Amino acid sequence: MGSMRYKAAAMQRVQDLVRRGYVRWTSGVVPREKIARLTAKFDARYSTGADKNERRRRRRHGAGNAFLVVYLPPRQSHAVWWLLVDDAHPARFYEALQDAREKRITMPNLYWCSERWQADYELVRLDNIWTWRMVKARKEEWEKRLRNAVSRDDRETRNRLVRQAIYSMRGTPGFRGVRDDVRALIRDMKSDWSRIRRKGEALPAIPKRPPYVRRIKHE
Repeated sequence: MGSMRYKAAAMQRVQDLVRRGYVRWTSGVVPREKIARLTAKFDARYSTGADKNERRRRRRHGAGNAFLVVYLPPRQSHAVWWLLVDDAHPARFYEALQDAREKRITMPNLYWCSERWQADYELVRLDNIWTWRMVKARKEEWEKRLRNAVSRDDRETRNRLVRQAIYSMRGTPGFRGVRDDVRALIRDMKSDWSRIRRKGEALPAIPKRPPYVRRIKHE
């Protein structure tokens, strides 16, 4: 599989693999020009590019399987990658692997700083279901942005900033945990609006939460 261009697709792929038992993982950031070399290296070492028949054979022989997920946003100089393996794969002897049940996998925002890891979302189990949600720092940034918008004195500026924030929030990936975060943020914003704007000023129209992520067919 080549690099994925869309964040939601990469997140869904990682989520699906963890759900299927590929809970051992490691990750990193790689320059665009070195993606092919990285992909070839992991395929040679751990058969990350194996087809379905080869994966079935490996499972029958207890050799385990591994997958490499690479996310390269359009017009970006770097990609983020995840190596995910099952408990039977020998990569556990050669790589410093984490366990997704103990150390959460995160999705960075490469648009901020492509050479540094700035986590936006984390993969968690909610009600025994694997899903993504905002990391604490990112949720706090949203809270601050909304609070700042609501507290502006100028009505036109206030409404514009609220609408912009809601529009941006609607673009977040629509996984269950993220949607729950957005619902909580909007609820708190409405509470702040009622508390600060006491003259019956109507809140700008609030759109629905982010749409659910459409299922993407994988192997």
